[in-house]
Amino acid sequence: MYIVIILVKIAILVGLVALYLRWRKRFSSSEQVLEGIKGFAGWAQSHKPELLRYTRIAEVVVGLFLLCLGYYIGRDHFHLIHDGVRTPGMVVGYKEQYFPGSYGRSSTGFTAFMPIVKFQVGNQDVEFKDWMGTNNAVTNVRVTVLYDPGKPSLAMIDRPVWNWVPWAPTLAMGLFLLFVGMRGWLLAK
Repeated sequence: MYIVIILVKIAILVGLVALYLRWRKRFSSSEQVLEGIKGFAGWAQSHKPELLRYTRIAEVVVGLFLLCLGYYIGRDHFHLIHDGVRTPGMVVGYKEQYFPGSYGRSSTGFTAFMPIVKFQVGNQDVEFKDWMGTNNAVTNVRVTVLYDPGKPSLAMIDRPVWNWVPWAPTLAMGLFLLFVGMRGWLLAK
């Protein structure tokens, strides 16, 4: 996998060098760059309907992707916010978890402490690992737990704002892009 990534990086670098070598004489002065920009602006103005059509398609596609991504990463959180029950709990420990950096390089990764929370449902003790880590491990901290009464192992620490992050802004941006793209499409006809 790392070899493929390195080969892709090399191919991109070779492509950028080839473009530079091909176009360096064409844009050797600021007047030539300005003429190129003016030429592109004129082309864009003469092809405005096509550009707008492709822009709307891109907005709808990206909007649908963000809606699906937001749903995928937030469905459990939304279920807990909507149908969950709040109860007191206690942080009883931490699980150290390493998050690798880009392309698995250890120099850019970091370690977080994922809280292990314990709470009671009736006579049953339930423990779970929360989704949001911290950089310091402090135990015996009282927290409010949000859990599913039908499946108590599906739970999270109740954090009023963080319950909605990162999935709600992703859903909102997807909905916005989908709305803008569809609106543009409908008004153009």
